[in-house]
Amino acid sequence: MELLLTTEQTMLRNTAKTFSERREGMARLRSDEPETPNLNKNIWQEAADAGLLAILVPEKYGGLGLGLTELCLIGEELGKTLIPEPITTIAAVAATLSGFPHTEKVLNGTLFCIPGLTEGPRTIGDEPAISKATLNGTECRLTGSKVGIMLADVADSFILSANSPDGPILAYVQTDKIDISTTPTLDGATLGILSFVNAPGVIIANTDEYQHTLATLLDTLHISAAAELLGIMEAAQNITVEYLKTREQFDRPIGSFQALQHKAVDNLAAIELCRSLIYQAARTFDQRGSTLGLASATLSRTITSALNVCKSAIQLHGGIGFTDDHDIGLYLKRSMSLSARHGNS
Repeated sequence: MELLLTTEQTMLRNTAKTFSERREGMARLRSDEPETPNLNKNIWQEAADAGLLAILVPEKYGGLGLGLTELCLIGEELGKTLIPEPITTIAAVAATLSGFPHTEKVLNGTLFCIPGLTEGPRTIGDEPAISKATLNGTECRLTGSKVGIMLADVADSFILSANSPDGPILAYVQTDKIDISTTPTLDGATLGILSFVNAPGVIIANTDEYQHTLATLLDTLHISAAAELLGIMEAAQNITVEYLKTREQFDRPIGSFQALQHKAVDNLAAIELCRSLIYQAARTFDQRGSTLGLASATLSRTITSALNVCKSAIQLHGGIGFTDDHDIGLYLKRSMSLSARHGNS
């Protein structure tokens, strides 16, 4: 599928491509520096200065006022080079915070705010069952826990869901009011468990606004994550095809063997199917403001394809693909980590 992009979209994609290629995602994933795999503050500031966090925020709030299609173009390029910083996730958070005092700090890179919506299996987007809130005007107090929160140890604040006497709400809560425990992921990042008792917060979506605000946030997270997985698949496929062209057995490139050709073609077909689905979902979101389940279907299909393509890429590399010395394994690790970030397939 060849996307028909506007001049503005082409320039944006080229900007994201240049940004991601110069930040050496794979090299930083191999680095022993403690900050590098999680969140490099200098690179995060560069992303903010380039406007990558402001894609979805309306212009009147200091953003670029663009759509999810543009964010997917960015996510795809970031996925290709395994940039570890969660740029598309924070762009979605910035859109949710539009109009609140925290928006400017998120956009300029000085506030790192993470969504905390998961309380256990099958609770993403459901009415929160564990976390509770008491209300006092635009402020609230939250008690409960969240699990599987990416990079919780480097976050400054969170967007949390909770049940109040009036119904479910979304609230902004600062990190210093929350107990955080983390475990490392296989791609060098972290997942955290949040525990909070009577933590003060600011309501960003009351019960009347909750369903629409949460659905919009989840659609954005799901589709942009799928776009990043698309970039991961594309890069893994390109690396593998080049290897098939150069690796020789029996005095001929292994890419000339029909069985390997068929597998590579199957992978290409899966990638193109996901590309079509992702940009159809993004276009639907931009036109209607919702996708009626298409976003979840898109992420589910892309997760399955990304894992299959990356596993296949390792197999097509043969023995070297199973070593830590080859970059192809990093793509599988990132696809596994990203596939579980917002709920698995």
